[in-house]
Order: sequence, then C-alpha cells, then structure tokens
Amino acid sequence: MQVQCEGIRKSYGATHVLRGVDLKLDSGTVTALIGRNGAGKTTLIRILATMLRAAGGRYLLGELDAGRQTGKARALVGYLGHESMLDGTLTVRENLRMFGNLYGVAEPARRADALVERFGAARFADFPVAELSRGQEQAAALCRALVHEPALLLLDEPSTALDTAAQERLWAMAREEAGRGAVVVFSTHDHDSARRVADRVLELADGHIA
Repeated sequence: MQVQCEGIRKSYGATHVLRGVDLKLDSGTVTALIGRNGAGKTTLIRILATMLRAAGGRYLLGELDAGRQTGKARALVGYLGHESMLDGTLTVRENLRMFGNLYGVAEPARRADALVERFGAARFADFPVAELSRGQEQAAALCRALVHEPALLLLDEPSTALDTAAQERLWAMAREEAGRGAVVVFSTHDHDSARRVADRVLELADGHIA
C-alpha cells in the first residue's frame, strides 16, 4: 500500500505549521522524520493517523481518501503518540485483548500474548497500566499500536523513556514491520538512529519537507 500526501496544510491560529507537505511512502519502507521542536512533526503524524484534520491538501492510503474516510482509514493505521491510550485500570494484557476485540482481530488473547513476548513485557503484562513505569507503559503502548497488524505504523518519538535494550527491540520491530509490507514512519531527535534504521530520512522545516 502506498501512502500519498499532496499539499497538506495546517495552521494553529495565525501560525502556519504545515505549508503544503508532499509525501509519497511505499510499502515495506521505514521513514524517519526529523526537524527542530515546533517544526510540525507531531502535527503531520497526527494528520496521517487521522487524529487531526488537515486544513487543506489530499491524503491517500492506497486508493482510500483517508482525509474523508477516516473510519476506514483508522482500521489500517497503528499510532503511538505521546499518550499511551491505554486504560490505566486494566492490565497490559487486558488492554491488548480489548483493543484486539475492537479491531476485530482473530484470537485477540493469543495476539496479546504474542506481543507481550515479542517486546519482553511478560514481567509486567499482568499489572495495571497505572502502576507501570514510563518506559513500561511506552512498551505496552507500542504493543497496542501493533495489535491489528496495521498497514501504516506511525510512531511519534517512540524511543522516549525506553532503555537501550528496549530501544534496540523498537528499531528491530520497525524493520520487521516493514519486512511484512507495512509503511513505517517515526519522528525522532536522534539523528544517528534515524540514519541507522530508516530507508529514508526526511527533514520537516518551514512547513515543508526539505
């Protein structure tokens, strides 16, 4: 599935954040998005996740007009932002089963168990999310983003609060997801990791992809 953006624009009041972003991303690739604070990386990722509506432009997921058909688009997207989007009263495993059911995943319990093992989360998978450390919650949220095997995986500063071992699992996962055919996009301030992990590194500056 190809992801295409044409002339994506977004402003907050008089502040123009995105001034006409053009983007084309192919299936099976990992793209890193870099740029200074306030450059619009989070805004662009949230638009791609259909969590924020663009002021103008066109956004396609394959043949789907994602800017207009947001419900269908969200079924194809996995998103990890600054909030985990997990229920703090439920355990990690219970959250993953719940999201699996919401996405119509076959055998959500088995999928939850597989993700827990994949990310070394077994030691805290049966604790309520509210009791987790920031790094543990981030790992759990990553599992949540992957529960339905999304065609487009969007990660906004995903290595935040992760220790070195967890970061290496994260970057290995990004490559694995691309290997199964997903489009993977992550924003980061870590330029070394961006160049090591991604097939393409794109800089967002002055509202455009530089």
